[in-house]
Amino acid sequence: MKSPDKSKEKAHFIGHRRRLRDKFLDHPDSVRNYELIEMLLFHIFPRKDTKKLAKVLWNRFGTFRKIIFAGESEICKIEGIGRTTVCLLLLLREIFSRMLLERVSESTIIASSAQVVDYYKNVLGVVQKEQLRLMFLNNKNRLISEDILQVGTINHTSIYPREIMQKALEYGASGIIMVHNHPSGDPKPSRQDIIITRRLKDIAKQLEIELLDHLIIGKNSVSSLKEMAII
Repeated sequence: MKSPDKSKEKAHFIGHRRRLRDKFLDHPDSVRNYELIEMLLFHIFPRKDTKKLAKVLWNRFGTFRKIIFAGESEICKIEGIGRTTVCLLLLLREIFSRMLLERVSESTIIASSAQVVDYYKNVLGVVQKEQLRLMFLNNKNRLISEDILQVGTINHTSIYPREIMQKALEYGASGIIMVHNHPSGDPKPSRQDIIITRRLKDIAKQLEIELLDHLIIGKNSVSSLKEMAII
């Protein structure tokens, strides 16, 4: 029985990658979604066919955003995925998030503006744990800093007004936008959300800092506690 001709297998493998790269360089819009993922994985698996793994990722998550923002534990459940691939996805996530934040920080910030809402829907809309994020603004409503203050469990983030105000004073902020997500998908504020928001507003007022809004990010929609006349 003849053994397989490994040289032919290697030539076919190299040829496939070359053809896909050429296709992308000539007509990027003609490359399928999973093929873009496949090309990314070239850099992780230089001597492995990445088409199957790319298709598994695409079929599992269905969008680029969900792939990039998937949790590490969720990604690692897929056979063939290791920490190097996770690192690549985290890198893409961070670059994507910072690009969106650059757009927001280039202009005067209004809490419920499309740019702010789009930013948080993208970075928080698909994550599986609650995060508390704060935008700290100067007296012209320009961004000083955007911080992740806490990451909670699947359904809870503890919000500590003292810690928030300490950050605001460190930055010399005049305004704050508080943001957190509901992994359940429903952005309706809970009773605790309302209590803590009003408490933070009162504390901030005493320090001549304005709580401009508290946004709650759901799967497909966003709640603004200011627009709801809660603050």
